[in-house]
Amino acid sequence: MDDAALGLGPRGDFTISCEVDASREEVFAAYTDPAAIPHFWAPEGVEIPADSVELEPVAGGAFNMVMKLGDDEYPMTGAFAEVVAPEYVAFVEPGLDIRCVISFDDLGDGRSRVTVLQTNVPEELRGDNARLGFESSFRRLAAYLAGDPT
Repeated sequence: MDDAALGLGPRGDFTISCEVDASREEVFAAYTDPAAIPHFWAPEGVEIPADSVELEPVAGGAFNMVMKLGDDEYPMTGAFAEVVAPEYVAFVEPGLDIRCVISFDDLGDGRSRVTVLQTNVPEELRGDNARLGFESSFRRLAAYLAGDPT
């Protein structure tokens, strides 16, 4: 079924970044550790059960989890396309055919920039709600890296 039949608008790119008080090695480690993912991947108010996370951060490895909002569950499935420590991870979500590259830049003094670039994203998934969701996740990432694992 094509995008028009699914009611999806045109596809395009979405990018967002944040700066955190952690080395890029620490940030890269968080994004590739299945035990860390539940602490920051989803926006505030969304749970990721630890037992739902499957990460194999190598080319061709699995990238799977379930995000829960109340009684609703949203599976996220994908495969790593590339993993270059500590520079970036890239994965593909096959159901939506979205490619995501998360890069980690060293800003010096123990600070890093995290940049998310998604390509081939349906219009409905790259607007204000996407931006707000990522900003929320970035706040959770900063708290996790600062030692607050909630």
